[in-house]
Amino acid sequence: MYRSAREQDVSALCELWCQSFGMSAENAQRILTEVAELENVYLAEEEGQIVSVLAAIPVTMQQLPGVYFYGAVTKEEWRHKGKMAGLLEYTKQQQTLKGKRYGVVIPRSQQAALFWKKQKFVPYVRLRRVDRSIRRNLWAQANFDSITAARLGQLREKYAPNAVFLPKNGLVAEILAMYSHGATTVETDKGYGIFFEKGDILEFTELFAQSDYEAQLLLEAARERTGLEKAQILLAENGEICLGEGQIEEYALACFWAVQSPSSDGYMRLMLD
Repeated sequence: MYRSAREQDVSALCELWCQSFGMSAENAQRILTEVAELENVYLAEEEGQIVSVLAAIPVTMQQLPGVYFYGAVTKEEWRHKGKMAGLLEYTKQQQTLKGKRYGVVIPRSQQAALFWKKQKFVPYVRLRRVDRSIRRNLWAQANFDSITAARLGQLREKYAPNAVFLPKNGLVAEILAMYSHGATTVETDKGYGIFFEKGDILEFTELFAQSDYEAQLLLEAARERTGLEKAQILLAENGEICLGEGQIEEYALACFWAVQSPSSDGYMRLMLD
């Protein structure tokens, strides 16, 4: 039997997500009840037990309403029996009735990617991983740790209008998680970045700027703040920064069931993953 989640299911759902994904109970409950909201969390039941769960978090992309499929998991003893495929089909039907036209997903493994591709999801977002050395620039200036959830939304609209946007509560949850895990944000009036210090490397999980030169200034400001001389940057596949450089990585898949697939490449990042 398939159905949407209810308040009395939250404890069991949190336990399942915590065991499967290693997230905290607090974070699991926040995503279930505040970001996705229970009416958009769907379950498969057998013998009175929850055996599969799938959240359909509302998102927009170029003003088109869709869903971000998140937290897909089936209990081990019920796997390979079609439970998640059936739950996905039920979820798509329910979300279509709510006006949603497509779904996106970030597979957690190659095996998961194979499952989604069998469900007619196709590659939609690819990223480039670029390694850069950063030169000294004592004059490089930027604002640090000033990006709020509202500000991140504004920056995304400016630099990545083709991005998939989480709802407001989702952006707040992402920003809280990002800073709690040690992220630093750097911003000028011509670009921004989000990075973590990992050993002797600055790992930029997001970087946008008006030009290569402005991006380099952001990197130099980050070096002056941290003293680290190397950066590894994840960039939009066809973004103008470091164009043609780096190794391409498949990141997200999409299925457009009630609207034509956009002609331009999409962008997703910082999606509660």
